[in-house]
Amino acid sequence: MKKGGALFITITGVIILLGGLLTYGLGIHKLIPVPRPDLIVTGTSLIGILLIISGTCDLFIKKSKEMEIEENDERNIALSNAAMASGFKVMSFTTAISIFGLIFTGYMTVVPCFTLIGAYTIGQIVFVMRLWYLNKTM
Repeated sequence: MKKGGALFITITGVIILLGGLLTYGLGIHKLIPVPRPDLIVTGTSLIGILLIISGTCDLFIKKSKEMEIEENDERNIALSNAAMASGFKVMSFTTAISIFGLIFTGYMTVVPCFTLIGAYTIGQIVFVMRLWYLNKTM
């Protein structure tokens, strides 16, 4: 990842973390009309910390010339793409099964249901469109 992207991720993580801690410190999290206001602080803190760790790791890891050449090697790129394709297939299957299970056990309400189904559908549409484009151009 480039330094600008890693810096953006780190700054975003700090903003999210501080926003979550600020809502807790000011007591705003109790006033927000959500079913579990305690999860606002926990969720934003966890997401912020994970983004900060991810961004700072990318910022402070120094790559040697050999590592950069290895990273840009066509074989390694093909292996990485094949691994991501397998991960996408597994993630698509498990997401569909998870949505199905949550809907029919009664844990899923309408808004998160349509949000997850929409995100799943967008991912599948992007896959099909990219596949069509690559088959057309290659």
